[in-house]
Amino acid sequence: MKTLKRIRYYTMNSWNLSKSLAYNLKVYNIIDSALRNKVYALMDTQQLWDHINELMYDFDVQFNYQWQAGFNGRSGGYLVLYRGGINNGRAYSQPGRNISEDEVPSDVKKAFRQLAVDIVKTTEYLAKNFTTVDEKYTVEKTRKVLQKI
Repeated sequence: MKTLKRIRYYTMNSWNLSKSLAYNLKVYNIIDSALRNKVYALMDTQQLWDHINELMYDFDVQFNYQWQAGFNGRSGGYLVLYRGGINNGRAYSQPGRNISEDEVPSDVKKAFRQLAVDIVKTTEYLAKNFTTVDEKYTVEKTRKVLQKI
């Protein structure tokens, strides 16, 4: 795993000047060249994203959705920290809200970094220990159609 460096990233478009803490998790920036092609193949599987989403869910729950992690960017390559909460039993986030370095508690920063590390380590583990294969499956659907009376 290559060294991760926390950055400030525009959470919407650069015109709104809203930034937050982020990690650049683009494959070519964080994965050793020997594993890159396997990771790109893994990205086409739902199982990889299930593992990553579970890690992010655990982070969100740890902070009662007051702090949330999500992917952002044109290619979704940045792990970004968001503010949020729970209203009427439903979680919400505020992706357009500027978050300064000073307003993020140190335990959140530490957990956010650990989340980024865990995502990379999980991805590397899967790339080293699994391969992707094509699997054919059939989906049976029911649909409404017109029938003459």
